[in-house]
Amino acid sequence: MLAIEMPYRPTFSALELNSFDSIVTHFTRGQCPGNTTVMVKPVLMSPRDLPPIAVFYKQYEYFPAAWEFIGRASKARCEFQNYEAFVRVGVPCAERIACGESRDALGRLRRAFIITRAIPDALNLIDFVKQHCPNGATPLRRQLRAALRRQLADVTRTAHLASFFHRDLFWRNVVVAWQPPAGPRLWWIDCPRGNFHRWSPWRRRHRLKDLASLDKAAAQFCTRTERVAFVREYLGLKRLDPFAKRFMRDTLKYRQHRWPEDWDGR
Repeated sequence: MLAIEMPYRPTFSALELNSFDSIVTHFTRGQCPGNTTVMVKPVLMSPRDLPPIAVFYKQYEYFPAAWEFIGRASKARCEFQNYEAFVRVGVPCAERIACGESRDALGRLRRAFIITRAIPDALNLIDFVKQHCPNGATPLRRQLRAALRRQLADVTRTAHLASFFHRDLFWRNVVVAWQPPAGPRLWWIDCPRGNFHRWSPWRRRHRLKDLASLDKAAAQFCTRTERVAFVREYLGLKRLDPFAKRFMRDTLKYRQHRWPEDWDGR
């Protein structure tokens, strides 16, 4: 299986990347790991007579070949499909470029990759907050933190209203780019497990997990007031009501149960 987005096919053709194996060899320099692992690396694609493109190459390697993906899409293909879903529901995300899978004669997954376009000057949310607004000590820092909080609440609400749940919505999977004087912009990335759950009995659980995953880092980097404001903005409320308070308690209860090793009562 090999899929290359139409706008990028000339670039791949110019580099003679016309098969799964040629793409893997190009990005790994022929040095594929001999064990089960995940590799992520930034690469600059520089075809002759075409503009260079900065990308991220992520490769899943399975040794021995994985039985668990027989009849199932690889994590790489799921992530590739989910980026299309993000665009459809209005969630900012990395731009997908290509995806591929390699299987043995029995259909077991040997290797899979996904290529996305790099977001210029982007940092994951943890690194961005640490570097640019670790606290609200100045007006600029307070503005940055509020803008990020509102964007993250809006994007998460947009996805959930469309019945899409990320299921790995940690701060490391949210990236931010900032080019003053414009405000910061936020994107979702790295979503191999997400999916639509319109009628699933696990729908509420997936929703709580997304919110609890975000709150794991928020408990470390944000004040209680900021965390409450995030939930209020996510729910589209001007002030907390009994439902919102119960929802916050349920989110904290889920977080405490799911990650007890990180729980310190906050």
